[in-house]
Amino acid sequence: MNESERLYLLERLERLGAEDDAEALQAARELAARVSDGGLDWDELIAPEDPPDEDFAADDYDAEEADEADEEGAKDGPPLEGDGSDEMQLLQRLLERKGTSRALREELQEIRRDAAEDGLSDMDRRYLQALARRLSVR
Repeated sequence: MNESERLYLLERLERLGAEDDAEALQAARELAARVSDGGLDWDELIAPEDPPDEDFAADDYDAEEADEADEEGAKDGPPLEGDGSDEMQLLQRLLERKGTSRALREELQEIRRDAAEDGLSDMDRRYLQALARRLSVR
C-alpha cells in the first residue's frame, strides 16, 4: 500500500468516530468501496506483515533460532524448476526471504515438495499470491 492510499484510509478511519452518524456512515462506505475496488479484502488489508504462528509469540522470539532458520533457508535447494509461473517464482522468493519463521518456512517447503511432484494447485497459487502481498514480496 502506498503512502497516499494509507493516508486516505487513515482519514476515513478517523471519520468513523464522527458525532454525525451520516458522516461516519459515509466514511465506512468509502472505506469499503476503496478496499473492494482495490481487489482486496479486510483480512488482507489488516493482516500483520509476518503473521505469527499460533505457537509463536513476540516474547518467544529467539534471534539465534531465526538465524538458524535463515541458514536452513539457504539450504532449501536449487531454484525451483516447474511451470515457470509467477507463483513458482514467488515461492522461491518467499523461501529465500530472511526472518521467516520456522513454521512458515516448513509450510513453504511442503508446498515446494508438492509442486515438484504434482505442480501447484489452484489453492496453493492463491495462497502464495496472498502471502506475497501480505509480506510485500514481489
